[in-house]
Amino acid sequence: MRLLRTLFSYGAALGLRGVETLGKLGLYIYAAHVLGAHDAGLFFLCLTWIGLAATIARLGLDKAMTRHIAAELAVGDGPAARRVLIYGLSVSGAAALLAAGLTAVIAQPAATHLFSLSGLGLPLMLSAIVILPQTLAFALGAALAGLGRGVAAQLVQNALWPVLTFLALLLWIDSIDGLILALGVSLAISCLLGFALLLRDRHRLAETHPQASPPDPMPGLWETALPLMTVEITQVVLASLPVLVLGIVADAATVGAFSIASRISMLVWVIIISIATLAAPRFASLHRLGRIEELRRYNRLIRLGVAAIGLPAIAMMLVFPQTLLGLIAPEFIAAAPALQILALGQAINCVLSCQDVLLSMTGHHRLLRRLNLLQLVVGIVLSAILIPFFGMIGAALIASISLAQGAIGTTFFAQRLIFSKK
Repeated sequence: MRLLRTLFSYGAALGLRGVETLGKLGLYIYAAHVLGAHDAGLFFLCLTWIGLAATIARLGLDKAMTRHIAAELAVGDGPAARRVLIYGLSVSGAAALLAAGLTAVIAQPAATHLFSLSGLGLPLMLSAIVILPQTLAFALGAALAGLGRGVAAQLVQNALWPVLTFLALLLWIDSIDGLILALGVSLAISCLLGFALLLRDRHRLAETHPQASPPDPMPGLWETALPLMTVEITQVVLASLPVLVLGIVADAATVGAFSIASRISMLVWVIIISIATLAAPRFASLHRLGRIEELRRYNRLIRLGVAAIGLPAIAMMLVFPQTLLGLIAPEFIAAAPALQILALGQAINCVLSCQDVLLSMTGHHRLLRRLNLLQLVVGIVLSAILIPFFGMIGAALIASISLAQGAIGTTFFAQRLIFSKK
């Protein structure tokens, strides 16, 4: 019966990810079709900025909440999980307001002096409105994941807002400004849903079930969050770096073409995040209870599942890149070589998936931070060398090298530190 429930949960999660994938793919492709390569480039620069600001504002508390809530509930301490939830949401919300205000102030100077794109000023200023709901949507989803509500977490974090924004684009939006405002409203609706779903589980946060032999206490929330903050910021900087540097040295149309290729390749990443969201609380629970062999089997199952789903999609990107990009508009076909390079990086990430989540959920967040900082150093150095000389191809190489470096490093240390212990 438990196996059937697990299979149903994963089936529902993957079905929801299918909805998310269609929503995001439709949103990005139709936005590129409606806006054209130039304005699409401006839109994707704004999305990159929003993602970076919201990740910084979460301060690593989202992943820390997932781990701590799941671990405290595993030993029957609901009140401790509730304290983590309230604190994490409050601090993340306050940081998001600060990030939004800073974005509004520097939007026009950044558009003029950093990117040399005068048309970027107003869209970037409107992007400030989106930072708060995006931050809270991810924090609420992380809390739901810690409660074991992985499907609900995905709905709040990733699935609902792209569908709603895509529908708005189909029905009446025809400009960058309107599209960014629609994105903000869609994320706000996701936040309201997240709060409602948390209220349904509030009784679990009040229950206490003392253990006969309680395990060691959890570390402080910030002890988990601070290294994870570095990890998350580093990861989003690595993802954003090719687009931002390309935006500085190339025109908006080139940024738009590369961004579309990048978003298509990241559909594999969507699959990985989907399964990782479901796996994270179980990683934390099994490790807290000391059931390492069961954790090993579960980790193997997760990796096989991701590979079985992701590799066929990667094959399509490698074999038919021009066809995929040509479906959007002929002006995007120039990004076909970049899409193939990006797909190769995603292939390695797919085969060696979810090991960063495994490390973070088992207390190895400081190691994860060091691995990510090493990725960042490599990414910055390569960006300074490759993008000015090779443009879009250089940006694709940097993205793929970063993915491969991260996947290989986390897999090596997960095997060495978690599963090699006697």
